[in-house]
Amino acid sequence: MRAQGIDALIVVQPENFYYATGANAGFAALWRRAGTAVAVMPADPSVLPAVVIPDAQARSFHQASEIGDVRTHPLWVETEDLTPFLPSARPTEVIVRDAARRAGKQPQRTRPATYDIALALAEVRGILEDRGLSKACLGIEMDFISVTDFESFRHAIPDVRLVDSSYVFRQLRMIKGPAEIAFLRLGAELTEAGITASLGAVREGLSASDVAFTYRSGVLEAARRGAATAFESTWDIISVGPQPWGVGASTAVVTSGSQLKFDVGCTVGGYQSDIGRTYVYGKGNEHQKRIHNALLEAFHAGLEEFKPGNPISGIHRAAQTTMRKLGFESYTRGHFGHGIGANVWHEEWPYIAATESQVLMPGMVFAFETPYYVDGVGGFIIEDHILVTESGPESFNMLAREYAEIG
Repeated sequence: MRAQGIDALIVVQPENFYYATGANAGFAALWRRAGTAVAVMPADPSVLPAVVIPDAQARSFHQASEIGDVRTHPLWVETEDLTPFLPSARPTEVIVRDAARRAGKQPQRTRPATYDIALALAEVRGILEDRGLSKACLGIEMDFISVTDFESFRHAIPDVRLVDSSYVFRQLRMIKGPAEIAFLRLGAELTEAGITASLGAVREGLSASDVAFTYRSGVLEAARRGAATAFESTWDIISVGPQPWGVGASTAVVTSGSQLKFDVGCTVGGYQSDIGRTYVYGKGNEHQKRIHNALLEAFHAGLEEFKPGNPISGIHRAAQTTMRKLGFESYTRGHFGHGIGANVWHEEWPYIAATESQVLMPGMVFAFETPYYVDGVGGFIIEDHILVTESGPESFNMLAREYAEIG
């Protein structure tokens, strides 16, 4: 923040709000609109942070976060806290009335149909005024905020200078802490459990949709058995047969020699896993073997570059150069994977691209992949979670990467 001349961050992206405060931005954040939950994080460590959140979340926020200055704006949801008044033999209506008065609610007030950004931003303005930041340079995530919401912020706090803080959060979230790494490890474990369950259920005649269902069922069962309370959801991009794209990939059925491509993952504690494996049902052909083995060699070449201080671009160069040396001269990838973390999608910066100058540092976690989509043969992918450590790469994955025929 200091390097960019930012006096405080106005944090509006839900994932960044969670990162900055330790508390979930709440269900209103599902609209993906700036203003439902806002954190003000001053650059000066002697100036305390503050948040503006929906009133329905105030209690849960206090339980999850150490931030003490919590201001609220109304949602459409009506809630009441009767805890201080119970147990009681008094009539329910009397208890509710006293609880509402204790909370400072006015009779016959109104609530917005969803939320009112003007009310939320009035609280933000008060926070800035209290901290002497009403004319400061404030960072806001411009790669997230909509034009409409940005104009609302400009109108509500007209004397501040708003600059882009997206890079600040990319840098912060690039290095994962122990809790984040634990979520990503568990995500890899559950994802591989889903793949394993699916492989055990595959048989001739199953459609790609059937295979996907067996994968999802395997993830859910693994989460249930392991009492994985942080598990949230799972996703899959699975293809069967020689056509890796489009309708053909989703409607194809398993036959002897079918290529099975699993590009799959799940969400644990808000953190996304992204794992890839390829198999052949029955007897494969020479094209499947040669392509898979080349991709595996390229994977190993790239993996050797996962050392602290190496440029990320070196991983891309090693993987792509290896493929071309093995005879696949036209093979060109824009990236060989990406950072993973808390996001609505399973890809985040930095990307393992030829143009990426960022160097590797301990604590980075990547989804490193060597894919190939070959019409007439099938989809191929080898993808692991890779943690950069002081001594080099550590994979979170247990499933073998080698060419394998199943069934």
